[in-house]
Amino acid sequence: MDCPTSRFRCWLVVWLWGALFYVHQQRFDAPTPFARLASLHAVVQERTLAIDRWHQRTPDKAFHDGHYYSDKAPGTAALALPAFATAAAVLSRAGVDLDSPTGWRITSWAACAFSQALPAALGAAAFFAWLGRFVSPRAALVTVVGLTLGSQPLPYSTLLFSHAQVIGLIGLAIWAMKLFVPEVEDGRLDSGQCEPNAVGRPAASATKPGRMALVGFCLGLALASEFTAGIVVVVLGAYGVFRARRVGAQRSLRWFFWGALPPLLLIPAYSWATISTPWDLPYSYQASFPAMREGLYAIKWPDVENLGRLLFGPARGLVFWTPFLVMAGFGWWWITRERPRWLWLTYAVPVLHALVISGRTWDWKAGSAISARYLAPLLPLLALPCALGVQRWPRLGVALAMLSVGLMSVATVTDASPPYHLDNPLVQIHLPMLLQGKFSHTLGTALFGLPPAWGVALYYVYLAGGLVWLWRQTAPHRPSPASHPDAHEPA
Repeated sequence: MDCPTSRFRCWLVVWLWGALFYVHQQRFDAPTPFARLASLHAVVQERTLAIDRWHQRTPDKAFHDGHYYSDKAPGTAALALPAFATAAAVLSRAGVDLDSPTGWRITSWAACAFSQALPAALGAAAFFAWLGRFVSPRAALVTVVGLTLGSQPLPYSTLLFSHAQVIGLIGLAIWAMKLFVPEVEDGRLDSGQCEPNAVGRPAASATKPGRMALVGFCLGLALASEFTAGIVVVVLGAYGVFRARRVGAQRSLRWFFWGALPPLLLIPAYSWATISTPWDLPYSYQASFPAMREGLYAIKWPDVENLGRLLFGPARGLVFWTPFLVMAGFGWWWITRERPRWLWLTYAVPVLHALVISGRTWDWKAGSAISARYLAPLLPLLALPCALGVQRWPRLGVALAMLSVGLMSVATVTDASPPYHLDNPLVQIHLPMLLQGKFSHTLGTALFGLPPAWGVALYYVYLAGGLVWLWRQTAPHRPSPASHPDAHEPA
């Protein structure tokens, strides 16, 4: 069968988008998402950024000149504002009070669907297209499913954090800049890849101006939405600038900066509007947590013990909740032998990011959350190692991807914002809630009036049916004797 077309990728976006916003949390108003929701309510209802009416419901706030403000990076609320305002207008016409529980829930659901789930779905489809330059379509599909529905984009699309959006934006940027693609255009890694290069045709090393503008915009908005994405964003931006300068693409470079400027200006603009200076952040005026004023907004020296908890612990461990990431180890082994220069972005930068975040010891759990949410920006950099690992060990990759989807979906349909004090939320709350039939809001219940259990059952039917269809649309990989990396078993 031919490689997946753009139409296939459109269906992938639609399926993933539905999978990501089908569920909405019962506790969608946890402190961090509530701070953003309160600022949206303030803008729409009172034409102000001050959240004075609602500040007592969240500790995530800044205090300046007698008023309270959300202390969060402004990009997520800005991206969510159109959907939120539209939902608010519809509710107003229907006679629903925006300050009622129904008003808060529906506007939050709409905001998440378009500011979190949609960017995550678009980024995942872009990843699929990008990974298709290196591995077979099925290996790319398994990787996309494992890192989207089996990792943080799923739970964080169901309440107004920023991490699903940031992962999607970084994925779009990596696709748009064609990361590593020029290095393999004339000598592909695998015979099952899409778009084979004509013999003797020079590789396209310069990214087009439009793509560079998209790279700049996505990276700028990712940083303006989540400051902890800074290391990954800066490194990817520097890589894009360096490559553009090396090939003499000065026009593309200008487009990159013009694309990044509008979202980046959100940061000083929000600071100026709330704390009266563009040179500082609302975090400096945090009203509830004095520890935020220590170190670099509570980040101090790396802590090895904390790093272990963030990677492997049952409370927030990145690999614990997404065991599919084990496949990156097999990919790194191949990269070390065949493309060692790729290790800088696929291994060194994720390690650096994880080490820096490990220094945030005072609140290492990062509130009521799932997985290590401050490690979310490094996930896109692990996509290629994971895909190469799946290419070599497809059955193991499929098994770990399905296990990851199972873990994350159970957490999502029960409570993606578990109580802070729990040491093992999976055993202490998620599995018990699953067995007791206590579920989050679902479209099945909201739209069709289904009982909660039936709404969740419909969700899994949707996931399974869509995945089977997508699997059948991708051709099985049959490696040639000279293909790289060598597949040990058929996909």
